[in-house]
Amino acid sequence: TVSVSMFCSGGIYPSDSVEATRGQSTTGGFAIQIISEGTEETRLLFEMSNAANKCFGIRVPLGRERSGDKLLTVFPLVNPSRNRCDLFSCASALRVLEAFLATKRKDVQLFYDIKVHTDSTYVWKFVRDQERLMSLGSCFTSQEMLSRLDVTDGSSFNVDILHPLARSFSRLNGQEEPPQSKNHRPFYNSRVNFCSSFDGKLQPREIKTLKELGKSAAMWQFNREKSFVPK
Repeated sequence: TVSVSMFCSGGIYPSDSVEATRGQSTTGGFAIQIISEGTEETRLLFEMSNAANKCFGIRVPLGRERSGDKLLTVFPLVNPSRNRCDLFSCASALRVLEAFLATKRKDVQLFYDIKVHTDSTYVWKFVRDQERLMSLGSCFTSQEMLSRLDVTDGSSFNVDILHPLARSFSRLNGQEEPPQSKNHRPFYNSRVNFCSSFDGKLQPREIKTLKELGKSAAMWQFNREKSFVPK
């Protein structure tokens, strides 16, 4: 069994303050730190990085950080907010896992036990009940998922992010796909659980550093967009 932990954290720039952002566009970013226990960690990080390249349009340069255990990228959707970036960071971690494990389908001798950690109380309320999350993941459409949640307005649930997250979570835990699904298959060589980032595996300062990296990715994109605006 290969044990993998993925720590996810999002950020925006400028801050959530209305006064700070009035009249300015806001950009988002997020960071994912990968920790693997085993002798093949270097190879796994390399393969995870390659999988991330398939998933993310823009990877943020890490500067002096060359360990290979961190992925930084920008938030590509509309209406960036801290909650949306945090939720999207977890959904993106699952996307990377799917891309990575798609290359391991024939390797029946290895099983991947994966824990995805969030430092967001907003995200935690959606993912802590993992039996419920599996149920939501069986919904082929977002409207079907909203119906199961007994809500009509998906904006408060950020359904454009939550639905893909639940679908990925379902597949990664081996749940059979809905009959309408033609392009996806479940994975039988993995188990994914969500955890809090504050479970003790990382030190508080490391969690804070990851949060700062997520915000630095947002700042990088903010400055990048600003440089494209005609003077």
